[in-house]
Amino acid sequence: MAFGPAELMQETTGVFAGYTIERLLGRGGMGSVYLARHPRLPRRTAMKLLNRELFFDNEIRARFEREADLVAQLEHPNIVTVYDRGVEDDQLWISMRYIDGADAASLPDPVDPARAVHIVTETAAALDFAHSRGVLHRDVKPANILIESVHGAERVYLTDFGIARLHDDNAAKLTQTGSFTATLAFASPEQLTGVALDGRADQYSLACTLFRLLTGATPFDAPNPVSVIQGHLQQPPPRASALRPDLPPAMDAVLARAMAKRREHRYASCAEFAAAAAQALTAPVAAGRVTTAPVAAPRFPVHQAPPPAAYRPSYPPPQQWQAPARQAPRKKPEKSVAEAYLGPKRTSRWQGSVMGWLSLIALLVAVGWVIFTALGG
Repeated sequence: MAFGPAELMQETTGVFAGYTIERLLGRGGMGSVYLARHPRLPRRTAMKLLNRELFFDNEIRARFEREADLVAQLEHPNIVTVYDRGVEDDQLWISMRYIDGADAASLPDPVDPARAVHIVTETAAALDFAHSRGVLHRDVKPANILIESVHGAERVYLTDFGIARLHDDNAAKLTQTGSFTATLAFASPEQLTGVALDGRADQYSLACTLFRLLTGATPFDAPNPVSVIQGHLQQPPPRASALRPDLPPAMDAVLARAMAKRREHRYASCAEFAAAAAQALTAPVAAGRVTTAPVAAPRFPVHQAPPPAAYRPSYPPPQQWQAPARQAPRKKPEKSVAEAYLGPKRTSRWQGSVMGWLSLIALLVAVGWVIFTALGG
């Protein structure tokens, strides 16, 4: 039986754009994703459809199309492959590789350190490859990392390049001035202050991801966005070992460097950060001091002059940071792999508009306060 997009949003089987729909995997902020069979090849795909009412929203439509165009250029074993895209009866669709697994955000807290570092290492390879092709992800977080078990081996994939952009294109026009599209808990200081980005912004988010996997908490967890923003911009990176004593102190130094406020203080690549994290799991600690590799010259394309050669990272001493009281772990709702393809569920138009304006106002107030404080008030 074949049917149009209006019926497809209600049904879970049928034929759409030649693909045989097997079942609905889930719904999210921009659309729905279905498990489908290819019309000619013997394989299953994840078919992502933009919500029909958003088809005439030029910004959202452009972002949806760009996701397919950007990822189609990134052929890498740790990046979810895009097979095809098109339009059917005023509805955009993308056909992607189906990952039969779960996202990293759904793993039980806390994740075994070796496994967490493995997940980050595989994701780092995907990010460095994307950066080498001039593509920034800009929303690295556990929910956008898929994990699949194949013959007893764990494979890791990076997905959801919906807000990615090229270094030198005009993609910034897809996000209206004053809006913010990344996930606040994992956003780099550069994203919050609106300066030009390079791959080290993704590295910062990847470090926040590792912190979340190791501890079950985000680095600057707070009940309101203003406090989260102030944490990213002003507070020293917290010590993961304070929340999880079995972690070696060397891991704190690695995370601190990858989450440095100034990007020139971070590692030269995501792979270098991941390698340092792996070494930290077994590195000996002598007299309470941790030795890390010297800062290498940035390999990312940047839009400003490199820092002076004599510049050195200066992290606050660990004792200056007071660990928050340990809270009981929060029970997380069950999640499907579709959420990583889709993002959060979409609210009503009225609720989404009000919440969007409130979030924007909170963000502008926070950034204004931080800038006012930094200038001496």
